Amino acid sequence: MPAYRTFRPPQVLSEILRKFLGTEAGRDFTSLTGLFSAPWKAVVMGGLLRDLLLNRLLRMDAKPADIDLVIFGANSIDEIRSKLERMTHSTNAFGGVKCQLRPNGMVFDLWRVEDHTNMAMASKPHTIEQLLRHNLLDVDAILWDPVTDCLHDYGCLEAINTGRIGLMGPEGIAQEFLATQVAHVLMIAFKTGFSLSDDVRSFVANASAHCRPIDIERTLERKLPHLAAQIEKFWSDILSGGTERCPAPMRTVVP
Repeated sequence: MPAYRTFRPPQVLSEILRKFLGTEAGRDFTSLTGLFSAPWKAVVMGGLLRDLLLNRLLRMDAKPADIDLVIFGANSIDEIRSKLERMTHSTNAFGGVKCQLRPNGMVFDLWRVEDHTNMAMASKPHTIEQLLRHNLLDVDAILWDPVTDCLHDYGCLEAINTGRIGLMGPEGIAQEFLATQVAHVLMIAFKTGFSLSDDVRSFVANASAHCRPIDIERTLERKLPHLAAQIEKFWSDILSGGTERCPAPMRTVVP
C-alpha cells in the first residue's frame, strides 16, 4: 500500500490549477462549488488531477471528460440535487449526480463522501485519507482541496512515476458496479499505456466473471466507440491469463 501524503502550497499543480480556474470550465467549477458553502465542503478527486499530472510530469496530452466532486456535509444526494435545480442534471453511473452549468459546458460528477465506494462502512468522521483509500486504483487516489490548495496523494504520483497501475485494496471494490469498474480499468490502461499490476489483472478477471460482459462492452462502446474493439482485445488477453500490455494510447479523450 502506498503512503498517504499531503502537499501544502505551492505544490506541483498549484500554478496549473490557478490557470485552470481562469478558463471557462474553471469558472463553471467556481460557480458550482460556490453553491456548497459551510458547513458543506467540495473537493476534487481523481480524473482531472490525474490528467493534469500526466501532462505535467510525462507531457501526456490527457484531457478529462468530466470533473469529479465529492461533497462533505450533505445529508442526502437529494439535498445536493436541490442546489442544482437551475442546471441540467441526471443520475450518473455510480448513483451520484451528473450536471452541466451550460450547454456543451464541462460535465461535473458529484456525490456525497458517504456514498463513495464502501464509505458507509468506514468509521466517522470521514476523512480525506479514508476517501482516497476507498478508490479502486492508486492512479485515481489524488485529491485537491480548492480552499486550502492542498494536494492529497495516496498512490497516484507513484503510479505515474513507475508507469504501473495498482489496486488500492478491497475497500475500493464496488460489488454493485463491477462492470463499470472493469471498463474503467481498461480505459485507464489504454489512456496511460501503463502496465497493470497482478492484483489489478486478477480483479479484472474475477469481476468479469461476476457481471455481464455485455455491460462492460456497452460502457466501452459508449465511451470510446471507435476504440472499443482494440480495448476489448486487451481485455480478452487478461481473461485468458495473458500478460500483453494495453496498446499505446492514441491520446484521445478518455473519461
